[in-house]
Amino acid sequence: MKIDNLIKSLESEIKQTQEGIEQTEALERLKSIAKVYSGDDEIVSFQEIAEQIKNTPPEPKTSSGISGIDKLMYGGFMKGTVTTISATPKSGKTSFCMYLTQKMEGGNPLWLALEESSKSLIRKLIKVGAKVPTGFSPKSIKDISMDWIESKIVESIAKNNTQIVFIDQLDFIVPQDGADGRHDLKIAQTMRDLHKMAVKWNVIIFLICHVNSMEPDVKPTTKNLRGSSAIWGESDNVILLWRECFKEQGQLVYTNNILVSLQANREDGDTGNIKMVYKNGVFEEFEWQSNTSESLKDF
Repeated sequence: MKIDNLIKSLESEIKQTQEGIEQTEALERLKSIAKVYSGDDEIVSFQEIAEQIKNTPPEPKTSSGISGIDKLMYGGFMKGTVTTISATPKSGKTSFCMYLTQKMEGGNPLWLALEESSKSLIRKLIKVGAKVPTGFSPKSIKDISMDWIESKIVESIAKNNTQIVFIDQLDFIVPQDGADGRHDLKIAQTMRDLHKMAVKWNVIIFLICHVNSMEPDVKPTTKNLRGSSAIWGESDNVILLWRECFKEQGQLVYTNNILVSLQANREDGDTGNIKMVYKNGVFEEFEWQSNTSESLKDF
């Protein structure tokens, strides 16, 4: 029995040795193949990347048509990016995006109006006598999903040479909570999917989202974005709007003064505030003085 056990042990060791040799040979063959691999995702040096950057003309930016924003962003928005726009209710999120549509109509913007129909948006412009910008929208909203959104972007690129996309708003495209919960993780995944889509189709995506419930006379920050910190973390740019609002004899009073605050700028890093005034569908840069006692410096 001892001899039989010894023989079995030796056979096992021989087999393991042979398998080890075969594995080593396979790894060496794999390394030989990898050494000559050439493709889009091959490993290159930082120096090669630097040379490629030097020899490649810079990607042209798309002007927002608002000098204060363009100055902070060194010319405007980069393609392949996602810009989140948010504010408290009645602060002009949709109106501001419609104004951007007018100023950036050369990019043949696509509107995916999921919260308020495109007909309703255009009707409001007509009512105040504002210009109806060049833009495009689906005839109707069907099954809202990331696949549907991508299909509409591709359709508008093919038909209209669309370079800019507005999505109103985030809550409509985030999967509803199932048994697993964790709505914040679903928001994070949605933001990542949108960014991949922007890069894949080389478009600029403007995404409207809400802030947490807060007093309208308090200026929002990125911490107030509703749902997940990933909204801020996964966005290339974040623009927050604040419509001047103050309390007078216990009542809220709104003015047409708008503070446009660029609070995140991944490409260039510059942030800052632009004062504007809204009237009849038009936003104009204007250095208004606050009607409140609170300073704007700490916004």
